[in-house]
Amino acid sequence: MQNWKHRWHGLKQFERQFNPRGLVLVAILLVAVAAGYLLSWPQRLTLQQQQENAEVAERLQKERIRVLTESHAALEIELETERRSQADTVAMMAQLRQQLAQAETELTFYRNIMAPEQNADGVVIHEVAVENSHSPGHFRYKLVLTQQKKRKRFAKGQASMLLTGSQDGSPTTLNLERLGVERSQLKFSFRYFQELEGSFDLPEHFVPERLTVKVKTAAGGGQKAASTEQVYEFAVLTQPASDEGSPTSVTDKT
Repeated sequence: MQNWKHRWHGLKQFERQFNPRGLVLVAILLVAVAAGYLLSWPQRLTLQQQQENAEVAERLQKERIRVLTESHAALEIELETERRSQADTVAMMAQLRQQLAQAETELTFYRNIMAPEQNADGVVIHEVAVENSHSPGHFRYKLVLTQQKKRKRFAKGQASMLLTGSQDGSPTTLNLERLGVERSQLKFSFRYFQELEGSFDLPEHFVPERLTVKVKTAAGGGQKAASTEQVYEFAVLTQPASDEGSPTSVTDKT
């Protein structure tokens, strides 16, 4: 009997030492921690996925920038090559135009010597020059007339100049006398040569293409009435590198 009392007393003592409410609290705490971890897991996965996506996007952006930089450099090289090619082409065309102008001028000179019938009774259009001034649309001109050496008398007559081009898209021909050149400025009287100089102003929106120079000699004093004309490309006449105008066609009348 005494033994049973001791056992009962021991069970009571163990019950007091073993507190079931503490275990319950510990269990609840563990469950709460596990639940919090499980609940935060999707959010942590989402943050990790977002971080990975940001890293991938950053790598793609860097690659795109690299490709664009290389493409831009390639385009710059191609553009510079094209610029140099165009500059070389323009320089070559200007040189060819200058050579052509010189060749045509020489051809006209020898034609006038070898074919005296292609002039106005011995009067030759030796040179035509047009210079663009600093004022827009304002030009200066110089017309040089010569007489063949076998002629000893004075050559007298009247020169005229016509500009052919377009104004506001319509074909237009203008006499330089309408552009400020007085008729008296184009009269000539000389034995060997004479320079006729003056200036003119182009009307607004007028685009010149060709300049036609006509020379007429008057009858009298052993001179017969005759005429000749030469047509020049206006762009060639106004080239800074070209010192002499070159005729593109010649029409002579006697």
